[in-house]
Amino acid sequence: MKIEDFVQRIRFKSIQPGNPVELPVFEETTNYKIPNLHNVKLEISNTTLPERDGHLKQILYELCLIPRMSTFAIGSIINQAVYLMQKEHAYVNVGVWHGFTLLSGMVNNSNKICIGIDNFSEFYAPQAQFLTRFNQYKSSCHFFYELGYEEYFKKIHQGLIGVYMYDGSHSYENQLRGLQLAEPFFSNNCLIIVDDANWAEPRQATFDFINNSSYEYQIVLDKQTASTMNPTFWNGLIILQREG
Repeated sequence: MKIEDFVQRIRFKSIQPGNPVELPVFEETTNYKIPNLHNVKLEISNTTLPERDGHLKQILYELCLIPRMSTFAIGSIINQAVYLMQKEHAYVNVGVWHGFTLLSGMVNNSNKICIGIDNFSEFYAPQAQFLTRFNQYKSSCHFFYELGYEEYFKKIHQGLIGVYMYDGSHSYENQLRGLQLAEPFFSNNCLIIVDDANWAEPRQATFDFINNSSYEYQIVLDKQTASTMNPTFWNGLIILQREG
């Protein structure tokens, strides 16, 4: 199954993107965060994948227990996209935070190149927690750079990108720049994932990027949600695919 078909055929049982439901996946305690197991299990059981459903629920469950601003459905899209990605291409994730979206691409994809980039300038800088998880899951094909995305793309990146997720600052300028700097490395049929697409600035930046590019992009998915922590596509999701 092609990745675009996988994305478009994901279904939800009771809670839909248009339902104003928030399902926090972790809870604050006095000194630390703990997963809300009931909500995690409800989120996963609410999601039906068109392929590898049971397998992905098994291998991603542990990742769903870490602090995250994403969902099982998004993690499944990332894992499936990396699974289908050509071996010589790379999955690049700008903005890893605690690691959910990067690790979702890495798990059970030890032979695929996965690259995380974050300078930990936002959200309480959880370097230590992230690095512990990254070292637990990484293979010789998995890399992390503690840098800003502009420095990374200008000085370090080589080779084609098969799957790209920009999840750094979602200001209009950063969202647009994060797409533009990565674009020269996009492979034919590269999958581009844009989260927090409910917000006006990243949404507008994404469509301005498409309209001003010399390449053609297919909109594989454009789903806004009725709540910020929606258990389907969280705070909205746009997925693009470059055409040739």
